[in-house]
Amino acid sequence: MEDNPEASLTSSALESVAHMIRFTSLPLVSLLFILITWSNFLPATAQTGSIKGLVVDEQSKECLIGASVLMEGTTKTAVTDMEGQYTINNIRPDTYSLRISYISYVSITKEVVVESGQTTVIDVSMKPSDTMFGDVVVIGRANRQSEAVLLKEQKMALLSTQAVGVNEMARKGLGDAASAVANLSGITKQEGVKNVIVRGLGDRYNATTLNGFPLPSEDPEYKNIDLSFFSSDMIQHIGVNKVFNGTSFGDVGGALININSKNLVGDKAFEAELTTGFNTSTTQAVDFLKQAGSDVLGFANSVKPAANTATFQNNLNPSVVDYPVNQSYALSGGKRYELGATRNPLSFYIVAAYETDFAYTKEDVRNATNAGTIYQDQTGEKYSQTIHQLLLANVEWLTSQKHRMTYNLMMLHVNNQYIGQYRGMNGEAYQDADESGYMGYLIRQQTNDNLLIVHQMTTNWTLSDRSTFHVGVSYNTVTGLEPDRRENNLSKRGEDYILTGSNRQKRFFSELNNNDLTLKSAVEFAIDSPDGSGSSKVSIGYDSRFVRDQFKAIEYNFSAFPGAYSLDNLDLDGLYNQSNYNKGLYTMVLGDPNEYNVAKYINAGFVDVNYYVHPKLATNIGLRAEYVDLTIDHRIQSASPGSQRINEFFLLPSVNLKFDMDEKNTLRLGLCKTYTLPQSKEISPYQYVNIGFVSQGNTALKPSENYQADLKWDHYLSPAEVVTLNGFFKHLSNPIGRVNEGNSAGLLTYKNISPSAMVAGLELDVRKNLFNRVHDRIQSNHRLAIGFNASYMLMGLNLDIVNTTPRRTNLEGASPFMTNVDLSYSHAAFDKSFLCALIVNYTSDRIHTLGTMGYHDIIDKGVPTLNLVSAYKWSKHLAVKLKASNLLDPAIRLTRNDNQGNTLVLNEYHKGMSLNLGVSYTF
Repeated sequence: MEDNPEASLTSSALESVAHMIRFTSLPLVSLLFILITWSNFLPATAQTGSIKGLVVDEQSKECLIGASVLMEGTTKTAVTDMEGQYTINNIRPDTYSLRISYISYVSITKEVVVESGQTTVIDVSMKPSDTMFGDVVVIGRANRQSEAVLLKEQKMALLSTQAVGVNEMARKGLGDAASAVANLSGITKQEGVKNVIVRGLGDRYNATTLNGFPLPSEDPEYKNIDLSFFSSDMIQHIGVNKVFNGTSFGDVGGALININSKNLVGDKAFEAELTTGFNTSTTQAVDFLKQAGSDVLGFANSVKPAANTATFQNNLNPSVVDYPVNQSYALSGGKRYELGATRNPLSFYIVAAYETDFAYTKEDVRNATNAGTIYQDQTGEKYSQTIHQLLLANVEWLTSQKHRMTYNLMMLHVNNQYIGQYRGMNGEAYQDADESGYMGYLIRQQTNDNLLIVHQMTTNWTLSDRSTFHVGVSYNTVTGLEPDRRENNLSKRGEDYILTGSNRQKRFFSELNNNDLTLKSAVEFAIDSPDGSGSSKVSIGYDSRFVRDQFKAIEYNFSAFPGAYSLDNLDLDGLYNQSNYNKGLYTMVLGDPNEYNVAKYINAGFVDVNYYVHPKLATNIGLRAEYVDLTIDHRIQSASPGSQRINEFFLLPSVNLKFDMDEKNTLRLGLCKTYTLPQSKEISPYQYVNIGFVSQGNTALKPSENYQADLKWDHYLSPAEVVTLNGFFKHLSNPIGRVNEGNSAGLLTYKNISPSAMVAGLELDVRKNLFNRVHDRIQSNHRLAIGFNASYMLMGLNLDIVNTTPRRTNLEGASPFMTNVDLSYSHAAFDKSFLCALIVNYTSDRIHTLGTMGYHDIIDKGVPTLNLVSAYKWSKHLAVKLKASNLLDPAIRLTRNDNQGNTLVLNEYHKGMSLNLGVSYTF
C-alpha cells in the first residue's frame, strides 16, 4: 500500500504541534506572567523623578563597574554599567539617602533631593579601603556580569580562579560558553571535538557544572555537555578552577567549569534582541540542501517503521533551502517584589531564545596504510544547520534575614543536522566498482536532536552568628536522539553508478536517556583566627550523585537496488519504498539492537578549612573521601554480552595557600589529588561509525589518578588591570588516550596509554588599559584596552601499548603553545556608547589521535583566527551590534606521516566567515 502524503503531512504537523506544546507549555505560562506585569516595566510619568550618575576611582578616575547604588529606606537599587554609570527611575519626590558601595572601597552616603519630572545627577569618586580582605565578600546584588567585579573577586579569593562575565563576552564578541572559556590562558578548543582542552587535558579530564551542580552530557561520545549550547543570553559569568579543594567532586583533572546562569540585577528588567546574518561559505553552494525529518523548531521525527514494513517516515531525497540566513531571537525580563509585612524580596528572571545557523563546507577525506598506500581519497560537500531553543528561569526568595531559597530551571533543545555528499575513491567501500579506481559516491544524512531539562533548588540557612547550613538538589534529564541516520553508497561503473552492496545502504536510529540526581549539603562554622578578620571557617559536608544512562541503537541494512543510475537525476525515494519492497526488488535486514546501561553512584564526605593565619597569609586545607561504584551492562553486536564494574575508594587531600605580598601583589600555591573515570562510551565495546573513522570502547580501561601543583602570581595594576604569571605541574597515573588501531576501517579506541604522563607549563595573562580618560562634567569616557595571554607547555609520556613500539610522545589534544590577544576601544557619553574590539588567537600543532601498531600520530595543524565585533548604543534603550567571525578562514587540517616520512592530509576544509548584525531594545 502506498503512503498517503496528505495523511503523512497531517501526522507530521500534529507531531510538530505536540512537540511545541511539550517544550513551550511552561515558558508560555512564564511569559504570560511577564506580560501581565508589563505595566510595571513602563516608566511612570509626571509624579516621579530620577537619579543618575557616574562612579569612578578617586585616584585613577577609572570607571567602577558593578558598584552598588542603594536608596536607603526603599527597595530601589542600581548597579553601575560598563561605563560606570547608573540610573534609578520612577522615584517619588522627596529627600533620600543614597548609599554607594563597592568591594574594597569606602562606602559613601549622600543626601539627594528628587523633584517631580526632573533628573538629579549624583557623580561619585570612591576611595580604596585600607582593609585587606582574605576571602570572597559576596555583596547582596553584585553584578557578576561585570569584568571589574569578577576581577575584584578573583583578587580576594583564597583559591586560584579565573572568570569571564557576560559583559566581557559581549566586548569580545564571544557568543557562547565554549568561545569564552577557550579565550582563557591554557585553554583551547579542538576543531571537530565538542569540548575544550585545559592544560593539555581533554574532555574526560574536565568537569562542567551549572550553578555548582554537575551537568550530564547530551552525547554518548563525551563526558561533558557541549559548552556551545550555553549562549550569552543565559550566562551571568563562567568560573574556571584549575586547582581544587575539598568541596568539589573529585572526577576532574584539568578544570572545573562552572556556568552561572543569569538572575535579576536591580528591581526590574526587560530586553528584546534580534540578530541576522550569514556564513560566507553558504554563498558557494549552488543549492543549499536540507534533509527531511525535522520541523521548524528542530524536533526530529524519530518514528521507526512498523514490523516487516519499509514505511520510513522521512524521505531519502533532500529538499532545497532558498535562503540559508542565520537568525536568532531572544526575550529576557524579570521583576522584584516585596512580600508580607516584613517586605521580604521575591525576584524572578526569565530568558527565552531561538536561534538557527547554516554552514557549508567543501572537504577532503583521505586515509592510507602506514606504508603510504592511499585507499580512501574523497571530496565532499557538507550542508549543516543548527537549531536551538532555550528557556531559563530563576526565582529567588529571601524568606527572612536568615533564609534564602533559589530555584533554577533550564530547558535546552538543540538540533544539529547535516547532509554530506562525498565522491572519489574508497578501496574498502567500493569493491564492486570498476577495479581501476574503486570510485564511488556517498550520501550521509545525520541529525542529532538533544533535549536537556535541568531543575535546581538550593536553600541557605543562617543558624547563628557563626554557623550556616547550605543544602541543594538538582535533577537533570537528557534525551539524545540520532533518529534515522541515512547512508547510501553508489559504486561507479563506466559513466554511471550502481547501488553498492555489502550492507552499504543503511538507516540508523539511536537514543540516549540520562537521569542525573545530585545532592549537596554543607555546614559552615566560623572560627577565630589570629588575623582577627572573622573570615576563618570550617566546612563539613556530604555530596552524592546518582547517574543512569540507557543507550539503544538499531540499524536497518538494505540490499543494493538493481540498475545503473546517473547522479544528476538520482531518486532514492523512487527506489527504496514500500511498493518496491513488496515486489521483492530489494531486501531489508533488521540488525540486532546495540544496548548499554550505565549506573554510577558517587558518595562523598569532606572537611574543608579556611584559616587566616595572618592578615597577609591564608590557608585552605581540605580532605575529601569519595566512593565510586560504576557498572556498565552491554549487549553489542561486535562483542559478547557482558558487564564491567569499577568500584573504587579515593582519598583526595588538597592544600591551598594565599599570601598578599602587598596591596597589589598576591601569591597562591595549590596542591591537590584528583581522579578521572573512563566515560561510559569508553568502556563499552559499542562501535560508532563516522565518515572517516569508527570508534569503539575498551572494557579493560582503568581510572587515572592525578596529582598537581599550581603556583600563581597576580600583580594588580588597578581595579581593572592585572598581570598574572602561573606555573603548573601535573602527574597522571594510567592516563587514558584515544588511539588509532591501524586497520582499514579507521578504528579508533581508548586505552591506558602509559603507566604515567607529565604536563608542566607556564601561563602569562595581561589585562591593561592603554588609556582611560574620564570627563566628569560631560560624563564621558574613552578607553583603549588590551588583553593578552599565552601558554607554553612541556608534555611527555612513554607510549606503552601492546603491539606498538615504545616511544616518547605527547598527550592527545595538547598544544605546546597557544595565545589570545584582544584590543578594544570604547567611548561613552551620557546614554550613548561605542565599542569596537579585535580578537586574535593561535594554537600550535597538537595530536588528534595517537598512532599505534606502526601508524604515526594524527596531527591537528595549528591555525590562527581573527574576529571583529562592533557595537553602538544610540540611547539607554536601543543598541546595534555587528560581528564578523573567522575573518582569516584558515584551512583546518588533519595530517599523518607514513613510514617513508611523507605527510598525508587526512582531512581538510574551510569553515567560512560569519557576518551577523543584531539589534536589541531594553525597556
